[in-house]
Amino acid sequence: MEQFVDAASTLLTERGWDVRVVACRPDLGPAAADITLPTLYLPPGSWPLPVGGWRALWREIGRADVVLANGAHNLLPILATLVAHVRRRKVIFVLHGSGAPLTTRSLRYHRVLRAVFDRLIVRRTLRRSHPISLSQAGIPGARKRYGVEAAHFSYPLRDLPPATPRTLDPDEPLSIVWAGRLDRENNPLHAVEVVERLRRHRDATLHVYGTGGLDDRLAELAADRPWLQLGGQLTWSEVQDAQDASHLSLSTSLGDATEIAILEPLARGIPVVSTQVGDALLHYTDTALHLFCVAPAEAQAAAFAILRLVTSYSRYRDLFAENAQVLRNRHRGGAQRLSMLLETAAFGEPAERVAAGTRPRASRSPAIAEELST
Repeated sequence: MEQFVDAASTLLTERGWDVRVVACRPDLGPAAADITLPTLYLPPGSWPLPVGGWRALWREIGRADVVLANGAHNLLPILATLVAHVRRRKVIFVLHGSGAPLTTRSLRYHRVLRAVFDRLIVRRTLRRSHPISLSQAGIPGARKRYGVEAAHFSYPLRDLPPATPRTLDPDEPLSIVWAGRLDRENNPLHAVEVVERLRRHRDATLHVYGTGGLDDRLAELAADRPWLQLGGQLTWSEVQDAQDASHLSLSTSLGDATEIAILEPLARGIPVVSTQVGDALLHYTDTALHLFCVAPAEAQAAAFAILRLVTSYSRYRDLFAENAQVLRNRHRGGAQRLSMLLETAAFGEPAERVAAGTRPRASRSPAIAEELST
């Protein structure tokens, strides 16, 4: 979600939009937002509850031509949508999940509180907006969970540099990158187990980048595993460099939808071994690469897939490069499509207004959950 907000902000600004990001104010550190609202984070999952800043929210939405709200499981984008409805501003509501149940959530939180929130609040809010899904997997999920028909919108990829040509000598240690939020859904502990099994057959180093609730547990594991290196939080460009310097990327997600963590390296031609969740398998456009998309929580299958990759590394590297070209063609023009979507919502017609010299004035206001939203 945060990656989409950052990418959308950059792409829309480049196309002449005046982008304003409103977010919940984090407990620690600054937020990458123009406006932050005072927020309480409630247990058990640090759910963000805005407790102030209503004038700022009212003002920002009133100044916007269109609102791009992100994430249905938090209150701020819901409030922003309702304010936009009162102020007669159109809302594009971006659904980031697949709608599948999250098995890592507690019984009380997921089955009771979230179900009530979805049925009483989210469903009614989405009917006041134009819902879109960044994943194919999210379309039936939106229909089942919220009772709405969401349009599919391909993730607008930023300009990505091609991967640096790389070889792998027979005795060369493998360099593997895992990048993402360190939480139970992304399952970085499973990545450690995968590489531990892999190392029984091949020397390998796992570089983990990100922060989150599993920081301390990973630090404990790294204390007696010199091959497990924790790099902390990186910028987007630093992650791109780290992935490019590695032999492959590893994703162990249990419940993602768009799977941007694998889409970006795959669109560069970097080999990726991932779990088969959300749209992951769709990103491997060549069926010969499907063996690198394995069932979730199957450490042995993931380790075996990595071994298959390294035994024919040059051949598969070429296939991943061809796969990258297909993905880049599929997601080409994301900035233009996103801009036209907002222009149509705000003005009833897309690029003609820009061509006529009446550029949009402001493109976004509301914010979301832990980080940002448009």
